[in-house]
Amino acid sequence: MVSIEDIPAEVRWEIAAKAASATPLAYDMVFREVLGDRYDEIERPIYIEAGKEMKGLAAALGLPTDNARDLDDAQGVLTTILYGPEFEFGNVEGTEDRAVGKVTGCAVLNQALEMGLDPKVVCLAGCQTLCKSTIENLNPKYTQRFNSAMCAGDPYCEMVIELKG
Repeated sequence: MVSIEDIPAEVRWEIAAKAASATPLAYDMVFREVLGDRYDEIERPIYIEAGKEMKGLAAALGLPTDNARDLDDAQGVLTTILYGPEFEFGNVEGTEDRAVGKVTGCAVLNQALEMGLDPKVVCLAGCQTLCKSTIENLNPKYTQRFNSAMCAGDPYCEMVIELKG
């Protein structure tokens, strides 16, 4: 009899990550056809709630979230755990008050393209909502905005985490 332990942890992680990135895209594909432009409005609270869940995960992992640099690092760790090693993160600059992060590899974008979907339609709003919600729930003193997004055709995503104004 085959056991889960017979499958290497790395392989299990890749399978789970691929399913995690494909599931919201499949929902989008089916429900957008029925709901049209209302889909993003209906989906938004789901991503906000998912961002709230990141706080508990960060706490369980002991990730620091005290400043912008910590938040950028924590978001990278959490995203990679949930969506897999296809994510490639880099810090462009970082201080305690402001961090600029860069994503050059994205599992969700790759999955959307594999499924023949338009990433600007199926990924962009959800990703930005989830990312902002994650940061604001990890530390309510901070917020996040995007300067560029691969889903919109940019060569990389650039995200700024900074103190709320």
